[in-house]
Amino acid sequence: MEKQTNDVVLDGEAKISAHRRASIKLKGTPHIVVCLPVGPTKQQHVLECPEGGGGCGKKWTDAQGFSIPAAVPIQFLLCHMNLIAPLNTTMTYLAEYGRLSAEARQIMTKQAIRMGAKYILYWDIDTLPPQLGLYKMHNYMEQNPHVGAISGVYTTRETPNEPLIYTAHGEGAAWDFPMGDSAEPTPIFGAGAGFLLARVDAIKDVIAKEQAENGGDEVPIWADERTFAEDENGGRKRVMWGHDVRFCYLLNKHNHPVYVDGRVLCGHVDIGSNEIFEVPATAPGLINESRKNINTETYWNQVYGAEGADTWRKYPEMYDKVVQQVHPGTRVVELGCGVGILGSKLTAEKGVQYRGFDISSAAVEMAKTRFLDAVQLDMKELNLTHLVGAVHVIATELMEHLDEHVFNHVVARVLDTPSVESFIFTVPDNCMGPDEVREHTALFNEQLVRDRVGGITGWDLEVQQGDANHLLCVLRRS
Repeated sequence: MEKQTNDVVLDGEAKISAHRRASIKLKGTPHIVVCLPVGPTKQQHVLECPEGGGGCGKKWTDAQGFSIPAAVPIQFLLCHMNLIAPLNTTMTYLAEYGRLSAEARQIMTKQAIRMGAKYILYWDIDTLPPQLGLYKMHNYMEQNPHVGAISGVYTTRETPNEPLIYTAHGEGAAWDFPMGDSAEPTPIFGAGAGFLLARVDAIKDVIAKEQAENGGDEVPIWADERTFAEDENGGRKRVMWGHDVRFCYLLNKHNHPVYVDGRVLCGHVDIGSNEIFEVPATAPGLINESRKNINTETYWNQVYGAEGADTWRKYPEMYDKVVQQVHPGTRVVELGCGVGILGSKLTAEKGVQYRGFDISSAAVEMAKTRFLDAVQLDMKELNLTHLVGAVHVIATELMEHLDEHVFNHVVARVLDTPSVESFIFTVPDNCMGPDEVREHTALFNEQLVRDRVGGITGWDLEVQQGDANHLLCVLRRS
């Protein structure tokens, strides 16, 4: 196989260098070097000497325009002002202008290595990351030292636009990787370098190994490349590598994998029109993320940690009707017991033998302060076969939070338990669907309840109003 790399400058000094923070407070060696390739900005305006006809009369026409070296758009400036840097971090900015991006990045990379940086942030002046973009990517890199680089997500500047993220060479843009606030970073084949954080040790390792493979001659890590190889018919085929995808390819090739962080969704500004292009809301990665069930232990620990034991989640009318369904002195199992508001009411008013289950360990600990028997449990793991004696199973403000297959699992486990006498649960009544409340997985009403649990052999279903916004559903053995 034959390779051809366009001739580029292998090293040099960036034209602009500036520290973000005073070195008197932090160490002199930058933790992160931000590399900004800045091309001359062409301004298409007509400018005329303000002296008019009595002055020099000089005019710059629209066709001529004029160039400003190292100018950046105001959108980038405002974005940078709001960027939150990682804690206790020294940063240095390098800007190189008057060159193509590959050469500019090559020069700044070598300079950042000499400066002793741990990371290099390659940031284009037309890319607009979210406020916590760098913070999140840096946090992930610190916790995952095997990762060579991580990219934010930005798109082409055209309509329709598509992400500059790739999972294979020659197969177009990637769409179905996780995107959104709770997305997990995932490995990729390549990305544009508009907002890309790379580990310097990984870059140094790649430079050394590529040099060894090239007989000791240094190979630019940032350069376009043509690869020629023999095809299946014995002919000569050519593969083109853009410098940014090639950079990612080299990191992956030498076991420093490149990831995409779908939490870091960037804008891409067209400097000529000032239009900002963003990931379309119809992107499969965003749609799938929006449908993802957020009802995890971590999520509910945060909720109850903020609300405390005296949570607002109290439903006097509905809880009174639930308590009326329970025989005094019987055994009650409550699914989704929260901090124990209903459990306390049941033990106080009906003297029941009580056990509660909740996905949130924080809620369980609060329920125990009410002297309730409570256990942390994800409903996917529900198993009630150990129960003996007549049991009422209760689930208020739970079933609408379960994906349908988990909903069905809970119903099956409850109704298949011989000792269960009744299953009492509530759901919203034709309100608070997933479009309104992301914690909820369906828009419930009486018909949907009957579709899901009505007609089960050996059980009778009664549906009534629990309160103005909720249905009280009771399944009893026939």
